[in-house]
Amino acid sequence: MKLKPKKVLLLIALIGATVGVYYFVKRCPEHIPEASIVNTANYSQEIDSIKLVKKKLLASASPITKVEREFLAAITKRIFPYWYGTPWDFNGTTQTPQKGKIACGYFVTTTLRDAGYPIERVKMAQCASEEMIRSMTQKKFIFHFSNTNIKKFENELIKKGEGLYVLGLDNHTGFILISNAGNYFIHASGWYPYKVVREKLSDSEVVGNSKYKVVGKISADEKFLNKWLTN
Repeated sequence: MKLKPKKVLLLIALIGATVGVYYFVKRCPEHIPEASIVNTANYSQEIDSIKLVKKKLLASASPITKVEREFLAAITKRIFPYWYGTPWDFNGTTQTPQKGKIACGYFVTTTLRDAGYPIERVKMAQCASEEMIRSMTQKKFIFHFSNTNIKKFENELIKKGEGLYVLGLDNHTGFILISNAGNYFIHASGWYPYKVVREKLSDSEVVGNSKYKVVGKISADEKFLNKWLTN
C-alpha cells in the first residue's frame, strides 16, 4: 500500500518524537525522591541529630569502622535528601536547602559542614577542587585520573572500595557514592536539569567529558573521620 505524502510526513514525525523521548529519558539524570517530599523545616533537627550521634560515638569509644558507617549515614540519609532539587547557579551561596540557589563548590562545603565536618565553607568553595580535596584528605586516599573514560573510571573506584568520595573535575566538583546499591554522582549540576541531583555515575556526561579527574576518599580517611567526630 502506498502512503500519501501527508501520512509519510506524519509517520516520520512520530518516529522522530519517539526517538527524541527515548534519548531524553536515557540521557536525563536519574531523579530520586526530591526535597518536595521532604519537610525542609526538619533540616535543623537533622543537623542536631547528627551531633547526638557523634556524642554517642565518642562516649562509647567506637571503632573507626563504625564511625565511617555513621558518617556515611549522616550525610547521605540526613543531609543530601534535603538538597535534591535545589536550583543551581554559578554564584549560588545559599545555606538553606530549597531556598535560593547553590553553586557546585558551595554544595560540597555546605553539606559537609552541616554533616558536622569543620570546613571553611566559603574559602574552600571558591578554591580549586583539588586544593579543597587536599585540605581534607591524606595523600594516600587521593587518586588522579587523566584521559580516563567513564567506564574505566567507575571500575577503578569500585576497586578502591565502597564509600564517599569528593570529586574534582576540570571545571566542576561534587560527591561520588560507591555502594552495593549503585554508584552515583551527587552534585549541584550546571547542566540540565540545573539543580542538585543524584545521577548514575555511568550516565554522567560531565564526569565522562572531563579530561582530568581527582578524587579524595573521605569516608576511608581516619584523620577526616576523627575531625568529623571531634568537631
